[in-house]
Amino acid sequence: MNDKKRLMEIINIIDSGKNVIDVGTDHGLVPLYLAKNEISNDILATDISAPSLKKLEEKLDENLSKTIKTKVTDGFKDIEKKDNQVAIIAGMGGNTIIEIIDQSLEFAKNLDYMVLESNIATERLRGYLNKNSFEITRDFLTYEHGKYYDILKAKYGKKQNLTLSDIYYGHENIINKSPLLEEKLAIDYKKNKKFKDDIIRKSTNNDGIDKINQRLKAIDEVYRIWKLEN
Repeated sequence: MNDKKRLMEIINIIDSGKNVIDVGTDHGLVPLYLAKNEISNDILATDISAPSLKKLEEKLDENLSKTIKTKVTDGFKDIEKKDNQVAIIAGMGGNTIIEIIDQSLEFAKNLDYMVLESNIATERLRGYLNKNSFEITRDFLTYEHGKYYDILKAKYGKKQNLTLSDIYYGHENIINKSPLLEEKLAIDYKKNKKFKDDIIRKSTNNDGIDKINQRLKAIDEVYRIWKLEN
C-alpha cells in the first residue's frame, strides 16, 4: 500500500474494532489491509459488479474469508444493520456518493460515521450532508497521480453553519491553511477565470456563469480569511 497514499489516508481515520462496509470495493485493497492488520474483524465488501468483486474474492484465503464477506449490491441496499458500524464510499464522484446515501438515507443515519472520498463535485456532497444534518468531522485534501481528492468523515446528528468557502473547499483545509489547498486554489482560480472570460467573449449563452462566479467567490473568501490571519 506504499504507493496508495489516498487509500492509506482513508484507512488512517477508521477506528479500530469497527464493523466496516466498503461500498464499491473493486479490488478490495482497503478491506484486505484492514483485515490483515487486524483493524477490523468484521468487514463487508460490496460492489454493484460481480466481476469486480471477484477480483477481491480470488485473494481471500481461509483466514481472510472469516473476516471479509462480499456482497453484490447497489450502495447500502439489503445490507444488515449492525451496532458499531461504519461505511467507506471511495473512488466515486460527489454526485454518485449523494445517490448512494440518499437511496438509503435512514441506514446512513444509523451508521457511527461514513468516510467519503471524492475528486469531483465535493461541494455538492458537503451541501447535501449539511442539509441532511450530517456533521462533517474531518475534511481534508490528498493528492495522488496528478489528482486532488477530498476525504470527508461525517456522522448524523448535527447541522453546521457552513460558509460558501467551507462548502467549496472544506473548513478543515481552510483553518489549517492546507498547502494542498493553496495549490488547488491557484489552479481553480486560473481555470474558472478562463472559463468565465471565454463564455463572455465567445458565447451569447451565459449558462454556467453563475456557477463559475460562485466558485470564484468561494476562492476569494478563502484568500480573505488567510489574509486576516496573517
